[in-house]
Amino acid sequence: MKKLGVVFMAFILALSVEVFATRTLKVLMPIGGGYTIEDQEAIAKEFEKTHPDVHIQMEFVGWGDLWNKIITSIGAGAAPDVMYIGSRWIPALADMGAIIPLDKYITPQKKALYYKTVWNTVTYKGHIWGVVRAMSTKVFIYNKDLFKKYGVKVPTNWDELLEAAKKIYHPDKGIYGIAMAGKKFVSTVTQFQQYLYADGGRIVDEHGKVVINDKRGVRALKFYKELSKYAQPGIIEWKREDLIKLFEAGKVGMYIDHVHNARKAMEKGINVGFFLIPGGPDSNKPYSTVIVTDCISISSQSKNVDLAVEFMNYMTSFEKQKEWDLKLGFVPPMIKEKDLPAFQKWYWKPYIEAIKYGYPEAVGIKDWEGTQEAILDAIHSVLLGYSDPKTALDRAARIIEILQK
Repeated sequence: MKKLGVVFMAFILALSVEVFATRTLKVLMPIGGGYTIEDQEAIAKEFEKTHPDVHIQMEFVGWGDLWNKIITSIGAGAAPDVMYIGSRWIPALADMGAIIPLDKYITPQKKALYYKTVWNTVTYKGHIWGVVRAMSTKVFIYNKDLFKKYGVKVPTNWDELLEAAKKIYHPDKGIYGIAMAGKKFVSTVTQFQQYLYADGGRIVDEHGKVVINDKRGVRALKFYKELSKYAQPGIIEWKREDLIKLFEAGKVGMYIDHVHNARKAMEKGINVGFFLIPGGPDSNKPYSTVIVTDCISISSQSKNVDLAVEFMNYMTSFEKQKEWDLKLGFVPPMIKEKDLPAFQKWYWKPYIEAIKYGYPEAVGIKDWEGTQEAILDAIHSVLLGYSDPKTALDRAARIIEILQK
């Protein structure tokens, strides 16, 4: 009987939480890639402690299903109040009226926390549509021992980059100059964008006009093809996420990747060095990187907008952002984070330095999913020798033009 009494009291206590929680906030979060249910629920519980009248109802979905989940819930009129999204989806969601502009909720103090290039990733048509919670930049990681063995200096321009790849390329010994992605996967587009943006090229310009097939775009894809001659065999079977296997085995001179994979290679005994992605012949900047971010956005269907904003700001406070980035090893989007002891380690410096040279992954692109597929088809056809870069990008541009309307 005593045990039954304890169970009954626990039930009553749980029920009372729901009764006294007069406001419910629905939050959609992704899971995978280091994102865990436990971490997100812990944040929700902390918020509830300081807001006893609030219940955070979290829903979790895998990254691969997140976009479809968002679209389905919007169509059903049951969108969550707060949504964690890839910032590349902002134009599509903003144009369909699914999320609200946040300009009036972003205080000068909040805005000053972040680098300007970070805000660029969540800005569309002159408005801010999300607050960044996760960010990545990329640089080249290279094998210092292979560079020394083959007399290669750290490249500072595209000619030197190509020359380095040629010198290190010794396929008879199982050594390749550069590791490259060619599989039909989103990260292959990002790898190509590193060169596109490095030459000052864009997918669309500031007016939304498709320019991926201009001379800079063609040069970038031509250069990607040229570099691929000195890459690992079977390039079209490789995702960027798998290239670390070659690098940490000591078989590759260099490639573009995250800091956490560089650290993995160090743990395997590779003598790792870093250099920023050199600007191309037409660039007005010496270096470049694609800035990829995820952000917190608020649904236009929310009936608790003020509360949603409060929760968004809580999730993206300096303390929470610091915890998040240190735990998952993300490049810090907040300026003050760079002064934290953990980010003083030498291998973080190039990734943080790259931020000021960065350009958003998908600014102004109205249909990222369709645009991504068009670019992937272009890259694939060129790598396989089916098309020249100009023809491939002209074809992609025609598709993207339709998607931009």
